[in-house]
Amino acid sequence: MEKKKSLTLTDKISYVLLAAGVIIFLTGEGLIRNPDHDSFFLIDLGRYIVNNRALPTKAYWLITDDVPTIVQQWMCDASNYIAYYLGGYTGLVILGILFDVILLGCMFIYCKELFKNCRTALVSAVFLWLLLGEFTSTRPFSITISISLLELALLHRYFSKEEHTREETLKFFLLIAAIFIFQVNWQASNILFPVFWLLCYIPVIKEDRMSIRFGINLQAIAAIGIGLVSSMLSPNGIHGTLYLFYSRGSLEGFNIYECQPPKLWSVYPVIIAMIVALLVYAAVKHKLTAAQFLLAAGCVFMSVLFQRCCWTLVLPLAQLMVNFKLIEKKERWIRWGLVAVCILSVNLIFKYKNEKTDDLQKMLDSVPPPDQVTLYTDFNSGPYFLIDGYKIYFDARPELYHTHIAGEKAFTKEALAVWTGDIDYAEFIEKYGFDWFAVSSGSHMDDYLYGEPDYEQVFENEDDGIVIYRRIQEQTNP
Repeated sequence: MEKKKSLTLTDKISYVLLAAGVIIFLTGEGLIRNPDHDSFFLIDLGRYIVNNRALPTKAYWLITDDVPTIVQQWMCDASNYIAYYLGGYTGLVILGILFDVILLGCMFIYCKELFKNCRTALVSAVFLWLLLGEFTSTRPFSITISISLLELALLHRYFSKEEHTREETLKFFLLIAAIFIFQVNWQASNILFPVFWLLCYIPVIKEDRMSIRFGINLQAIAAIGIGLVSSMLSPNGIHGTLYLFYSRGSLEGFNIYECQPPKLWSVYPVIIAMIVALLVYAAVKHKLTAAQFLLAAGCVFMSVLFQRCCWTLVLPLAQLMVNFKLIEKKERWIRWGLVAVCILSVNLIFKYKNEKTDDLQKMLDSVPPPDQVTLYTDFNSGPYFLIDGYKIYFDARPELYHTHIAGEKAFTKEALAVWTGDIDYAEFIEKYGFDWFAVSSGSHMDDYLYGEPDYEQVFENEDDGIVIYRRIQEQTNP
C-alpha cells in the first residue's frame, strides 16, 4: 500500500487559499446568475404548488383560459418559491449558492471514484466545476448535473466488478430507481440523461492478447427498464416520463440560444478538442474502454448540436484525464493555478456591484396593477411579470403552448407569427384587447408599436432588453 505524503506548510496554505477562492467564486456566481430569467416562472409555479398542495392542470397565468399544462419541474419550483418567500431575491442568491455547493460536492464524489485519491479528486473537481459556471443558478440544471455525476460514479463502481452478490445487485437497482424518480420530479425534460449514461455500459468489449470479445451487459439493460418504470412515480405519471416527447417541434423559430450550437470562440470547442486528444491518447495506450468512448462520443455529439448540453462535456473529460495522469503529476501546480483563478473571480462581485440596477423593478412598477391591464408579453418578457400575478400572453415555455400539451388550445404558431412579424398586428391586438405591451427590444412588435401613433413608450429596461408600451386611450369630451 502506497504511503500518503504528508502535507508541507506550503500545501496547507494552498488548500486554505483554495477554500477561500472557492467561497469567493461561489459568492460571485450566486450574485451574478440569480435571479435567472426563468426563476420568475419557477417562483410563480412554486407559489401555486405550495399554497394549493397540488400541481396545476391548467395554465392559470395566461390570458387565454383553460389551456392544459404539465408542470415538469415541480420540486425545483417549490424550492425557488420557498427561497423567495423567506428571503426575496437574496433568498434566491443563497439558494443558487447552495445548489452550486451541492454540485461541487457531487463533482468531488465523481472524481474520487475515478481517481481513487482525495487530493487529486479535489483538484480535478474544482477544475471541472469551474467549467460549469454558466449552468449554476436556481434553475434545475445544477441539481440535474449533480444527479448525473452521482449516477456515473455509481455505474463506474458497480460495473468495475464482474460479479456481484444479490444484495449488491438489489441495492444497485434501487439506487437507479431512486435516481430516475428524483430526476422526473426535479426536471422531467431531462429524464433521458440517466438513460444515456446506462447506455454507455451496455456494450462489453474485452481485449485479450489473442482476441477481442464482444458482449452485452444485461444488467444495464434491466436498469434502464427499471428506471423508466420508476420514472412514472410522480404527480404527472407517465406524462412526466414523456415530457420531452411532448416538447418535440415546439422550440423551432424562436432562436433560443440554448438550443443553438455553441459559439466557436467559447470554451466549449476547446473542451471538445481536449476530449478528442485524450481519446486518441487512451486508444494508443490501450486504456480506452467502451464506456469511456461511448460517453465521450455521446456528450460531444449532444454538445455540438445544443449549447444547453455542453455541461455534459465534463463527464468524459474527467474519465479520460485519469488515463493521462497529468493531474497526479502536476497536482501541486494545478492547485495553485486554481487558487489564482478562484481568487481573481472576486471581479464577479465587483462586476455585480458596478452593474447592478433597479431597472427590473422600475419596469414592473411602470405597468398598472394586474387587474387594470390586458398585457401582451413575448418569449423574453413573459416570465418577469408572473412574479406580480399578471396574466400574460406568452413566455419562455413554448412547449407548454404547443399542440402536444395544450391540444386544441395551442397557440404557439400564433405566438411565433407575432415573433417573426408574419401577422397583422392591428388584428392581433384587437383580438385580445391588449392595452399594455412588454416586448423584446428590437423585435418586430417593438418596431410596429414604435412606429404607430396610437402607442407610446413608457419605459425601457436596457439590462433585460424589454420595452414597455401602452395604448393611448381616446379621451371623450364631457
